[in-house]
Order: sequence, then structure tokens, then C-alpha cells
Amino acid sequence: MRRPRATRVVLAAGLLIGAAAPVQATGSVTLQETHLHTPPDSHEPQRAQVALHNTGADPVAPVTILCTFTGAGGAVLDTQTAAVPEIAGRATVQVEAIYYGYPRASGAACRLAEPR
Repeated sequence: MRRPRATRVVLAAGLLIGAAAPVQATGSVTLQETHLHTPPDSHEPQRAQVALHNTGADPVAPVTILCTFTGAGGAVLDTQTAAVPEIAGRATVQVEAIYYGYPRASGAACRLAEPR
């Protein structure tokens, strides 16, 4: 009975090592554009729509952005996080950060989160 448990531990460790291997820093990812989408219905959430581009040939994973939603006079209303599991080499992806709060945001600024 000890052998199967040891096998499971080795397999689990292998999965963790295998999952960690392809992860790279976000140094080759650029944030191309941020657009605040405000739906006409005030009960629907607002969305910061962000285009991310991987300038390198290798996939990058994971990529996390932080979007700060601002109101009148630049007052910070909320900061939301959004993540993309992987961006293929030389690919562009769209990601959204959602703001459910009130008052309505008048702007959104997004940036890449620092890798941890």
C-alpha cells in the first residue's frame, strides 16, 4: 500500500514541475489598446477591453492585467484584475476587466501586473 501512495506523490510532483516549466515572464507582452465599454443600460457592468500582443516567438503564460476604473475628476472607483492563461507567439488576444460598481466610470487605465 505504501507504493501506490509514493507513486501518487511522484506523479503529483511531476505534474507541478511540468505545469511550471512553460511559464515565462511577461517581458515580451505589450498592452496595445484599452477601451472602456459603457452599455446603454446602467444596470449592466462596464468593461475595460484590452488588446495584448506577444511580440516574442514563444508562448507567454500566464499574463495578468490590472485595470483602474476612474470617475469624475479622476477619482479611483475600483481596480480589477483579469488574466489570460497563455498568449501564443506573435499573437494578439483580447481580455476584459469588468466593473460592476456605481457610480459609472468615465475612464479605465490598464497595465500589466508584475510577475510574481
